[in-house]
Order: sequence, then structure tokens, then C-alpha cells
Amino acid sequence: MVRQLWTLTRGRRRALAAALFLTLIAAAVGVVQPLAARGVVDALTAHRPLLLPVTVLVLLLLAQALVGAFAVFLMERTGERFVLGMRTGLISHLLRVHMQAFDRLRVGDLMARASTDVVVLREALTHASVQIAVNLCVALGSVVAMFVMDPVLMLLVLGVLLVCGVVINRLSAEVGRSSTELQTAVGAISAGLERALSALRTVRANRAERREIDHLGTLAHRAYDAAVRSARLTAVIAPTAQMAINAAFVLVLLVGAARVDQGALSLGGLVAMLLYATQLTGPVTELMDGIASVNRAKGAMERVQEVYALPIEGGTTEGGSTVGTSRSTPLRQSAQSPPSAPSLEIRDLRFGYSPDAPVLRGLSLTVPPHALVALVGPSGAGKSTTFALISRFYEPWSGSIRIDGRPATDLGLEEWRSHIGWVEQDCPILHGTLRDNLSYAAPDVSDDRLWEVLDLVNLTEKVHRLSAGLDTEVGERGARLSSGERQRVAIARAVLARPRLLLMDEPTAHLDPANEAALTVNLHSLRKECALLVIAHRMSTIEAADSVVMLSHGTASATGTYAELLDTHPGFQQLSGHR
Repeated sequence: MVRQLWTLTRGRRRALAAALFLTLIAAAVGVVQPLAARGVVDALTAHRPLLLPVTVLVLLLLAQALVGAFAVFLMERTGERFVLGMRTGLISHLLRVHMQAFDRLRVGDLMARASTDVVVLREALTHASVQIAVNLCVALGSVVAMFVMDPVLMLLVLGVLLVCGVVINRLSAEVGRSSTELQTAVGAISAGLERALSALRTVRANRAERREIDHLGTLAHRAYDAAVRSARLTAVIAPTAQMAINAAFVLVLLVGAARVDQGALSLGGLVAMLLYATQLTGPVTELMDGIASVNRAKGAMERVQEVYALPIEGGTTEGGSTVGTSRSTPLRQSAQSPPSAPSLEIRDLRFGYSPDAPVLRGLSLTVPPHALVALVGPSGAGKSTTFALISRFYEPWSGSIRIDGRPATDLGLEEWRSHIGWVEQDCPILHGTLRDNLSYAAPDVSDDRLWEVLDLVNLTEKVHRLSAGLDTEVGERGARLSSGERQRVAIARAVLARPRLLLMDEPTAHLDPANEAALTVNLHSLRKECALLVIAHRMSTIEAADSVVMLSHGTASATGTYAELLDTHPGFQQLSGHR
């Protein structure tokens, strides 16, 4: 655990060391204060001048306060920098996690790891680690000073502290296990709440509020039980340490008084010993708290490490930007590809989400430049999987994919995806303005181009009616837009990036007849800019295609025009309702 925490301090070790050094100076000044107090008492009992010893004591008190305050500020700033670094690192990693790994995870739980778990680690890495180091030094300094003044008294105190340490060590281990359960439960609550809130309309339409409340309540009770177990153990730790210190104080008082009476210890020495015994209270208690905090961070550490262990897509691009970011590139034929090369060529593609369940079984298809190709077939035939492989969200088992004659292996992920636009069937809309969503893949797009594409998808009139126009807030997941409007926004967003190939997953699914007819006409306009591969179920889209690829059991069972397949392919006849 300590080695893992040390790894996380990379890049912040100098600031952490500086804070630790200043805290140690403040602690060392505190250790010297009882000696200064002894000098005041001895000077008072010997009727010597008090100005010098009192001045020294006051200066020590002021020095400890000033140095300690600066050390606290430096520690807090280091802690916040740690949180910033951890959160940005986790966010960067999560946004690049390979899709096959991401599909197994819960979004709410991942959000908790980047928020609450990081705060727990911050406490252990900054406050607790320094707390342990400083208070251990203070305790050892006090013990050494007491041992020099009176070894007999010190051995008695040390015996009490050792017994206390053994008990607290066992309790701290239990705190670590309870903390792991707590962090896991908190992650489950976040995941469950995200699940319910993201489908709130579905929850209410199915009258499932009570079931969701009960489910989340059960998860909350699990977190509560784990937190109470941790609190119960932590509550025992502090009184145990306090009891040990009190016992040590009583021993010093009783045995020390006897030794003063015997002349083995001066009155000033007894005062100093009592001050050291009292001074041990804070360091020992905080030392135990620090150890408990480190143990509480064990669960958070494991959860953060699980995120970093997830495989990510590639690395970084030549420009230093991370894989997965989007950028707009000019429409042009690649100099490295032959002029007659198809926009998309797939050869003998094989893939499955698990080794024993192949989805694509040797798929081959071609999309010529500026052509409209419809991809049709029954549910489960592999249409959406084909789109995911073209976008390189997954790597095929075998086979090849080429864009403009260039294989996927010759291009980095970002460059490859810059040539592809994808309109998903559920048309995800991001929180923000309409302009934000439209320009998401092309941040520098001009307003003229925006209005040109809005006209292409028949949204111009709608935007003009909005009070804030392009700067209108669309709500969470586009809640302020109709399903048809969300789909048209998604189409416009993809077109604005000027892709070489546009993938459209059932683009007319949410459109009314008028907008469906308009989009069908506009598909021909889009062909002037790029090639189109469209997953289609509506006959209007299929009839408008230059060619139709019929998918069945993971392979292309037939390719031809709408009329050709309607005449010759029984499966297509059944799919189109002509049989």
C-alpha cells in the first residue's frame, strides 16, 4: 500500500517533501518548547532573571505557529494539485478505454472512482502520510528527550505505548477492509442512480419509482453499514490511544513525584517530563488517525488501479493529442490511394464479441466513391457490428478494411476516424447549446456552413423559431428536442465534419413522412460530398440506394439494386414485405 501511494506522488514529490520539511521544523520547535519551559521553571525556583528564558519560549511558540501555518497551506495546495492530476489522468484514461472493456463497466461507478475515490486518496497521500511522518518524528523526539532526562520513567511510558500500538494496528487492518466495502458500495450507488436518472421517463412511464427507490435504498444501506463498521473501529482507536497517553501521564506524575522526593529528578525536570507526556497525546492520536486513513484509502486505491489497468486505444498521435479526439480534415483524395479506389472496401471480415459466438463470418462489401449503399438484413445479422468495426471501436479477428484504398493498419485511429462520420440510431445529444452539438466534430466551422447543413437536414425553420437560435440550450441528452429533431441534429453534426465516408444507422427511423421524404432527397445531395453506407429498414431509403447489400448470418448473402434483389432474393422479398 505504501509503495502504491509513493507511485502516485510522481511529479509532486518536491512540494510534498517541502511541506513535510516545514512541518517537521514546526514539530521540532514544539519538541524543544518543554525544555524552554523547564528553563523558565528552573530560573524561577533559583531566583534567576526570567527575561531570556521567557523570550526564548515566546519566540519558539511564534516560530511554531508561523512555520506550521505555511506548511499547512503548502500541504493543502499540494493536495489539490494531486486531486487535479488524478482526476485529469483518470478522465483521460477513461475516455480512451477500449470499447470491449468499456462495455463491461458501469458509468456511474466510473464517475465515483474519478470523484469520491480520488478525495479519499488525497487524504491518505497528503495529510495522512505527512501526519504519520511528522507525528512519528515528534513522538520519537519526545521519547528520546524523556529517556535522556529519566530512563526509568521513559521505559514505563514506552511499555504502555507498545501495548497500545499492537491493539491499534489490528483495528486499523479492519478499518481497511471496511473502507474497501464502503467505496465499492458508494460506486454501486452512483451507478444505480445514473442508471435510473438517465432513463427517468422510462422509470416513470413504467411506474417503477418505488422499485428504483428500494433498490437504491438497499445500496445506500450497504454503504451505511460499511461506514458504521469503519466508524465503530475508528471510534475505538482514538480512545485507546488517549487511554494509553493518560496512563503514561499518571505514571510520570506518580513515579516522577517520588523521584523528585528522592532527589533523582529536579522539579523542572518533572515539569518537562509531564509536558512531554502531555505532548505525546496529540502526536500519538494523530499518528493512529493517519494509519487508519491510509487503511481507509486501500479500497479507493484498488478501485483507481482497476481503472488504470483497463486497456486503452493506441497511444497518442504525432501532434500529441490523445486517440479518440475528433478533428475535421479537408475533403480530398489521398495522395497515397489510387484515384479509382473505392471509398470503403471490406474483405472477408470476421469478428465476434466472444470467441465462441462469431457475429461476422467473412463479410465482404464495397462502397464506391460518392455512392449510396444500403445495408439491410434481419436483427442480429451484424449491421451495427459492421459499423463499429469500420469505426475501429473493435479490432476484427481477421480480414481487412480499407478507406480510399488505404488499410486500417496504415493509419492512426484519429486520422482514420477523421475520414468517417457516424450517425447513431439513438442519436446521442450532449448537454449544451445547439451550436455546441452541431460543431462538436468541427469546432471551427463557420456560421455559413452551419446554416448550409441545417438547410440540408431541414432544420433551418426550426432554428429560426428558437428565441436564442443556435445558442439555444438543448437540455440533458437533448430533452428539449423531439426525437426527429435530435436525429437531424446528429446527421448535421456528422456532415459538418466533411467525412470521406458517412455511416448512417437507420437515419429515417424517427422522422415523420414529410421529413423522411426531404431527407431521402437530401441523401442524393450528400453524395456530392462523400460516400454513404446506410443501415436501412425503410423502403424509401433502400429504393434510393445505388446498391443494396443483404446481410444474413454475418455475411453478405446478396448484393444488387433494390429491383434486382426484389426479383431474385427470397430473404429480401420477405424483409421488404413483398412475399
